[in-house]
Amino acid sequence: MKFSRADKSETASRITNLFGAPRLVEIGNRFLEENLIHKTSRGEAVRSKSEVIIANLLHSKGIDYVYEAPFLGSDGQTRWPDFTIEDPESGVQVYWEHLGMLSNPVYRRKWERKAGWYREQGILPFEVSGGPNGILVTTEDQPDGGIDSAAIQELVREVFGL
Repeated sequence: MKFSRADKSETASRITNLFGAPRLVEIGNRFLEENLIHKTSRGEAVRSKSEVIIANLLHSKGIDYVYEAPFLGSDGQTRWPDFTIEDPESGVQVYWEHLGMLSNPVYRRKWERKAGWYREQGILPFEVSGGPNGILVTTEDQPDGGIDSAAIQELVREVFGL
């Protein structure tokens, strides 16, 4: 399973830009195409500009998170939530998923299956006060691809009391 992740994929790491010379960025011991890398204020590479906004906001509020930490479910399956945060006051795990392409039917179906998997693990949405094994927080890109950082900031305030 670990080799199915994009960061372990040899194909995904190939530099095959047909329209221009590659601009490479070294991340750890790998080189990736510059326009596929988005860096947070902590200097970590994330998959999207929306994730940069979320990561930077969490960091600016002093919320310690782990990006794409493996989460092994009770069924033996592993998922990689975008952000995993342990609330130090309550000990509750918060799993944050950013949904960037819900207008894509394939993406939406995959997300619906993943949301069902979270429910099976006892991780329920923040809107219903979470579940016995954690809280699921979700954010979405707007239909035009934009993101509302003020709304995300308000959500951080609601979830973490900041």
